[in-house]
Amino acid sequence: MSKFILPALAILLLAQSPAHAINDKYRKQLEKSGCTQTSELQGCDIHKTKAENAKAGFTNPAAPAAGEKTKAPSTDTKEGAAPPVTK
Repeated sequence: MSKFILPALAILLLAQSPAHAINDKYRKQLEKSGCTQTSELQGCDIHKTKAENAKAGFTNPAAPAAGEKTKAPSTDTKEGAAPPVTK
């Protein structure tokens, strides 16, 4: 019995191929459009440019659209908030 189980198990393990969540073409479309998989589900169009999707209200905070300036983090403290710790 074990003469058949071990080789069958080895063949099954070797025959399995890795599962990839997205393919290369889809990844490139996401990069070009500025969409993420999540924003695409919310209506972001992967067939449009980053600028067109940004105009429609879909922005990726990690990657600004072409020509878009990034905003520097604010150092203002709000009333009642503790001041920043400096050393």
